[in-house]
Amino acid sequence: MSTATSGVEISAVGLAAHGPDGTIFRDVRLTAPAAGLTVLVGPAGAGRTSLLLALGGRFRTHSGSVTVAGSRGAATARAHTALARARPGLDLEPHLFVSETVAERRAIGGDRPTESALTRMYDLLRIDPPGHVLVEHLAAVEQLLFSVALAAATHPGAVLVDDVDSGIAGADLSRAWRALRELADTGVTVVATATEAPPGADAVVDLPGHHLYPRGGIA
Repeated sequence: MSTATSGVEISAVGLAAHGPDGTIFRDVRLTAPAAGLTVLVGPAGAGRTSLLLALGGRFRTHSGSVTVAGSRGAATARAHTALARARPGLDLEPHLFVSETVAERRAIGGDRPTESALTRMYDLLRIDPPGHVLVEHLAAVEQLLFSVALAAATHPGAVLVDDVDSGIAGADLSRAWRALRELADTGVTVVATATEAPPGADAVVDLPGHHLYPRGGIA
């Protein structure tokens, strides 16, 4: 089943960023393959979220470059990527109903999830969030996949999703990674952050050491 536009390759060379408390990340070199699943791994404070945002052209860096779909520049990166969530700045509003959340996304500017595309994403990710249920009453894995569905339904080249394993464990975590793997298999590039790497990722970037384990190289 084709559900998305062609995935884009995302690469970074010598990428570094600094904040009030010092270095956030530095000397990052990575390639997230098109239509692959890439995972940025590290503990809290390792710079995972900031790096994820930088790869999507949404975080200021101080040196290095990011190339998305063969072109550099933050505007290009933003045009080809969709943020599913990046905590704490972008997340689902817990006190909205599912239907209100969808309506809100359709009302804002930019790419908007269409009903047909969102339905296809629900089918692909194996979720069926009732419209009359508050977001906060969805299970953690359902909230995650609902966020991913909203982003992927805008037909981006890549979906960026933060904190996949936050509050999710066991069978639910396996379900989440399996869903992201299947999304990538449809042709969408997926870049995610987590505290531990899942099996089956195409590339794993270990922060703060920034070691890149390419396809087939996950221990």
